[in-house]
Amino acid sequence: MSASAVSKETAFDLSSAGKTILTPNDKEDFDVIAAVRELGLPDDMAARVEMLIAAQEKRHRESSQRLQTILDSVVEGILIVDGVGRIQDCNKSACVLLRSDRHELIGSGTDEMFIDRKATVRHKLLNRCINISSGILRYDYTETMGQRRDGDSFPMEVIVSPAHFMGETSFLYIFHDITRRKKSEETHKKLEGELREALKLEAIGHLAGGIAHEINTPSQYIRDNLKFLNDGYGSLSRLLGTALQTLWKYRDNLPDGTFRDFSKQMRDADLEFLLDEIPHATQQSLDGINQVARIVLSMKEFSHPGSSEKTATDINRILSNVIVISRNEWKHSASLTEDLDPELPHIPCFVNEINQVFLNLIVNAAQAIESSGRGAEEGHIHIKTTAIDDQILVSISDNGIGIAKENRSKIFNPFFTTKEVGKGTGQGLSITHDIVQVKHGGRIWFETQIGKGTTFHVLLPGEDRSGKKAAAATK
Repeated sequence: MSASAVSKETAFDLSSAGKTILTPNDKEDFDVIAAVRELGLPDDMAARVEMLIAAQEKRHRESSQRLQTILDSVVEGILIVDGVGRIQDCNKSACVLLRSDRHELIGSGTDEMFIDRKATVRHKLLNRCINISSGILRYDYTETMGQRRDGDSFPMEVIVSPAHFMGETSFLYIFHDITRRKKSEETHKKLEGELREALKLEAIGHLAGGIAHEINTPSQYIRDNLKFLNDGYGSLSRLLGTALQTLWKYRDNLPDGTFRDFSKQMRDADLEFLLDEIPHATQQSLDGINQVARIVLSMKEFSHPGSSEKTATDINRILSNVIVISRNEWKHSASLTEDLDPELPHIPCFVNEINQVFLNLIVNAAQAIESSGRGAEEGHIHIKTTAIDDQILVSISDNGIGIAKENRSKIFNPFFTTKEVGKGTGQGLSITHDIVQVKHGGRIWFETQIGKGTTFHVLLPGEDRSGKKAAAATK
């Protein structure tokens, strides 16, 4: 008789047997073996049936172990939840993600794994995870905030789907921690924002260059014409003086009333005032148009497209241009003095990036003074350049609020800012640090005192006689 035949013929009796003979772990297997022995089968046949049952039990055990190994190797947490929301079973990843032991999870409620428990009840999660589109059932995930058993929270991606075990309706919760992805997405968004700003600034730079060119031509006309009027006024003034002396000398030979009428017209025209003020007015206009020309030139040089390679750069000229360009940022908060070393050597730089470094530092200095509550009469920014061998040290000082002790170690960190919302992104000093130390092999540091101000030092390397970049000196 085959094993299958034995099983079929004895099915009813096996199910009704109840005498305890062996002590296996599974009660159903225990009863089956006991029933086999109650049948009084020949010893060889009984042994064969028991062997088949033992083999089946082994296969079942191996299958269960294999399934458990597979589930434990899955990085997602998996929970089996009953109809009232109690956890019936879980895999190893669920314990790791929720920071709990298996025995603590089993029997506990699933609502404990969510921050917003009202929004994550089972029917709402099912509605969000299971969609019917064009008549096709489609499973999708939802994102929410999870809570570990130690109280820590984390962004979670979870799928909830109905399942049937032993004829009972249950639910499968499959979830994982998406903290890394969220941080990556946040970084990506910030980088996209920076790129948009960079493209915007590039467009503004090209536009500024074009505007500077357009302004420069009429400014040149105005400057030349004012210079012509200023120079011509001297000749006219001298000629008018000679004419007045001649009239005075020969006044008696003129027709009656002629000189008197002329003198009255001179007084009515306030000729003396005009002769005194016209030179001042034309000189002021010349000074003004020269300042416009200087601003235009600075803006043109500042917005000039940068080279992909370093070029020999006059740092004093860079600073002068930046001071002119940023004047509107600091003139209402402080006075500014320059102490620029005239013997400064030219050093290799990326001009646009160095422009940005000094612009950031000057604007930061003005904002620090503004934050201190000092007015334009008390606020002061001092800019100094010094040649140190073939290197250049640029120091930008302010008498502003200073940097708090708890912020000093974070001042060059990306996105760190102490400014109110809308006034800073926390990128200025981070970008400045990257430009100086990474792109130019230099060094940037600061000295500060609370209530007295801050000095930022930028050390830029030049080239030695062999043409190699000099190492940045230590502080």
